[in-house]
Amino acid sequence: MSDSFSRMPLPLASRRYAQALFDLVQEAGYVKDFEKAFTSFLDILNRNTDLKRLIQSPFFSTKEQVQTLDSICESFKFSDEGAGRIMRNFLRVIVENRRLFALSDILRAFQCYVASFRGEASAHIISAHPLDVHQQEELRVALEGVVRKKISLHLSVDSTILGGLIVRLGSCQIDASLEGKLSSLKLALEKEVS
Repeated sequence: MSDSFSRMPLPLASRRYAQALFDLVQEAGYVKDFEKAFTSFLDILNRNTDLKRLIQSPFFSTKEQVQTLDSICESFKFSDEGAGRIMRNFLRVIVENRRLFALSDILRAFQCYVASFRGEASAHIISAHPLDVHQQEELRVALEGVVRKKISLHLSVDSTILGGLIVRLGSCQIDASLEGKLSSLKLALEKEVS
């Protein structure tokens, strides 16, 4: 999963690609294998600046992108069977549709579908300071009690929120940060003054 936490929901196109991919992988019975392969593949892409440029730049032709991704698939030893075949075909589709730049968002959406399939949910937590193990467990237990699913926490630290937490669980976001409370207070005071 992406290291950075986005406060914006995933783009609709990325969710649609991810849903179609998940449906195909689930129907074929390769959810676990594909998720592992896809995550590894994206990790390599994210660590290589030349590959990042290939993905983000509109100056590379579709043919160049397909050739590069095919050679990466070869190095991964993706066969023309099973999850490997689905991976190759999927990458070709997003390249041909000029959506390669959205690969990271598609993976995030795909992982959400996999988590839902397993009866799990991901909670993205932003805190002003790192949470210790005890705080993480308390938060996980509280969230699991609310949603009645196994919760996977994805933590990030953002000192600009000053204190408290911002919790995103699915499409719900709870802003219990000091920054959020101060902003609300400022708006209320401005409304009273005007």
